[in-house]
Amino acid sequence: MTLIPTYADYLARQELQTRPSETDARVHWVRYEQSIHDLVRAMMADPHIQGHQGWVTDILAEELLEAFFGRAWVTEKFAVADEEGLHRVLPAHRRRELARRVFEFQNFSWFQHFVDYIRTNDIPSALYEADVLAALMYLPGTVVRTEETGVTGQDFDILVDHHGGRPRIPVEVKNKDDGREFTANTVQKTVKKAATQLPKGEVGWLFLKIPTAWIGSRLENEYGEVLHDAVRQTSRIGAVFTAIDKVHPSPDGKKVAVSRRWHYFPSNTAPEALLKTSFDLYQLLERDLDFLAPKAPF
Repeated sequence: MTLIPTYADYLARQELQTRPSETDARVHWVRYEQSIHDLVRAMMADPHIQGHQGWVTDILAEELLEAFFGRAWVTEKFAVADEEGLHRVLPAHRRRELARRVFEFQNFSWFQHFVDYIRTNDIPSALYEADVLAALMYLPGTVVRTEETGVTGQDFDILVDHHGGRPRIPVEVKNKDDGREFTANTVQKTVKKAATQLPKGEVGWLFLKIPTAWIGSRLENEYGEVLHDAVRQTSRIGAVFTAIDKVHPSPDGKKVAVSRRWHYFPSNTAPEALLKTSFDLYQLLERDLDFLAPKAPF
């Protein structure tokens, strides 16, 4: 038993004889989420752990991941996260962030498929896709993680159905490896590949995460033009959201902060309704207005 029970643990304790209706399921999730927030809030207020909240957060994150993936998997994937030194802070940060996303997604129908995906993929890519899923929940509507099909034009990552009669938006997510250099060809090939994965006859979004090493004058001076050249060759990408992360280690090397900025590039041929929704999302991302999205308590 972990310090905080999983949603499955909570439902099991309710001794449900049948699967709850959609309305009842929402009620159960709200009650579970509130109970965990209350539990963690009380835990962090305990005078015996004052000044050690970061350590408790690490424990909660590690235990939650172990509940879904097993101790061996967590130990292997985050082998250096508990060591001393600057080299451990980014893996520790990723472990916490992945645990937060796992907590937040427990009540979605696609959750188990996503757990399976995380188990068999590299952590930076899995974490960025999880971040995108959470970011898309900033807008009202339904966010569904799709299953891999291997079929051209039907192999995108996420489907967004907004309320109010707006068309659905297929989403493709790409994470560029830290070791890859910035070139126009790299960006163009990434956009082209993403376009082939989006459905023909529909217009979607591309979420791209670029390496921190790309940050600099070349990115500032060339990136927008490269995107323009790449996006104008396809009608399937209506906007590109690029995540740009900067890592800020603390002076003692024991903590790390990651600040994320978003570069927004709309296609000048995308439908007006999609562009409006795209810009609305960009503003929410830049201002970090995530009140519609689920929130982890740690």
